[in-house]
Amino acid sequence: MSLCCSAVQTSIGAEASLRTAKEFRGKSYALDVTTAWAAEIQSQGRIALFSTAWNNFSSQTVARKLELKQYGVELEFW
Repeated sequence: MSLCCSAVQTSIGAEASLRTAKEFRGKSYALDVTTAWAAEIQSQGRIALFSTAWNNFSSQTVARKLELKQYGVELEFW
């Protein structure tokens, strides 16, 4: 189904890691697990962060549906 957990965490905040099995995509499971994860992080007094790659349109759709605010951009130079 769908899993959201902390990929990186500190005493101040945690960054979400989200995965949904192909056959369960598009059924709002990602929204449900991410919402539950964020509520748990916030109940601990920490900041819940969600990041996504520029080409991960599925993840960007989840962020948009959750009405998240963009706060930064990462640039890589090779």
